[in-house]
Amino acid sequence: MYNEKQAARRDDVLHFMVNPVSHSGHGMRLWETVEKTLQEKQVAYQVHFSQKVGDMAEIARTLTQDLEEGQECSLVVLGGDGTVNEAIQGICNFERVRFSCLPTGSGNDLARNMKIPKKLEKALHELLENGQEHLMDMGYVSWEEGGQTVEHRFLGSCGIGYDAAVCAEVDVSPLKGILNRLGLGKIAYLSIGLKNMLTCRYAKTSVVLDGIRKQTLNRMLFVAMMSHRFEGGGFCFCPNADYQDGKLDLCIVDGIPHWKFPIIIPFALKGKHLGFKGVDAELASTVEIKTDCPLWLHTDGEVLGEHDKIVVRVERKKLRFVC
Repeated sequence: MYNEKQAARRDDVLHFMVNPVSHSGHGMRLWETVEKTLQEKQVAYQVHFSQKVGDMAEIARTLTQDLEEGQECSLVVLGGDGTVNEAIQGICNFERVRFSCLPTGSGNDLARNMKIPKKLEKALHELLENGQEHLMDMGYVSWEEGGQTVEHRFLGSCGIGYDAAVCAEVDVSPLKGILNRLGLGKIAYLSIGLKNMLTCRYAKTSVVLDGIRKQTLNRMLFVAMMSHRFEGGGFCFCPNADYQDGKLDLCIVDGIPHWKFPIIIPFALKGKHLGFKGVDAELASTVEIKTDCPLWLHTDGEVLGEHDKIVVRVERKKLRFVC
């Protein structure tokens, strides 16, 4: 749906990509609030609604794949970290695309890292009136499947082991839907997260950093690889992560007894966990991980199945992010 006052050129239009079921099913109502402001300010826009998984990537691909010489496209996602993660899978011609986010999810870790206001009206005002471009690193995780290499993009974090296992269980838990409707979605993550701290699987793991530095972990619980500081609704696993340095900050948890894990994890809310024995920080541009059993894998909280061999890399300043 185009605003009647839209400009003739494609790059004069803000393309809003809306997940109607974000924010515990209130995404459409939130969009109506945004649309009212856009009309009042006579902003040129077009809105695209997702209906099923994969739509966001397809919308982004359609809008960005055939840009002509000198033409640019501005995408604005209305949704949470999962919606953003899906949208970036479809972007083509990165150098000609401006990307923004109005956070309406339960975690909103990208918005937290970029200091985007929590209130939708304020976030929209900042974007329209004061939005500035930040060149942002893009992460990629790949694995072999059916004789082919599969690659998936991410902005904030990629994790294997405990943190991904929590995401996987929350996705299928009826508790999530109930609590989301009550606006208490984080409680599902906290309760399932606590249970998994006491039961999560250890794995013997090989980690190779930048192709030369090898570590052997005998009782690995999880490895988080991050370009941003936050994941999981505010856990600061990598407090020094920089989204522009072309590096992945790693948090490696190995050899910690199950009983001690719940004691350490709360310190990660403030990024104070790195002083504990068995919690190590690393920095690398590429990471190769092999485990002795398949473990859950996630990017930006989106579960990508179980894998025992992955490669993670980063491209520096790939995305033109506006906020």
